[in-house]
Amino acid sequence: MNTFSLIVALAVLVCALEARPQYMDLIPNARNVVDCDGKRSPGVGHYNREGTGTNNAFGSDFALAGRKWTEAFCNADSDFDGLSNGQELGDPECVWRVGEKPSRTDDITHPGLKC
Repeated sequence: MNTFSLIVALAVLVCALEARPQYMDLIPNARNVVDCDGKRSPGVGHYNREGTGTNNAFGSDFALAGRKWTEAFCNADSDFDGLSNGQELGDPECVWRVGEKPSRTDDITHPGLKC
C-alpha cells in the first residue's frame, strides 16, 4: 500500500468512528436531512442516523473531499440514486458557502442512502 492510500484509508477510518457535530456546519442543510424512514438524520455521513459507526458513501466522499463542500463533491451522486449531493441537500447549483442559507431548505433528502 502506498503512502497516499494509507493516508486516505486512515482518514476514512477516523471519520467512520465518530460523527462530528462541527461537520454539520460544513454541509448545506445537514440538520434538515431525513433518512429513508422520514426521520431526522443528524449523522448524515453514517449509516446510523445518530452519526456513529461506519460511514456511508456520502461520509466517505466527504472525507475524500477534505471535509469541504467542493463543486465536485456537490455534483457527485454519492448514493447513486440519480440525484447529485447538491440536489439532495438544497444546493443544486453548487454555489452554497459555509455560513450561508442554502437556496432550498425543504424537501431535503439523504445523500448517503438510496431510499
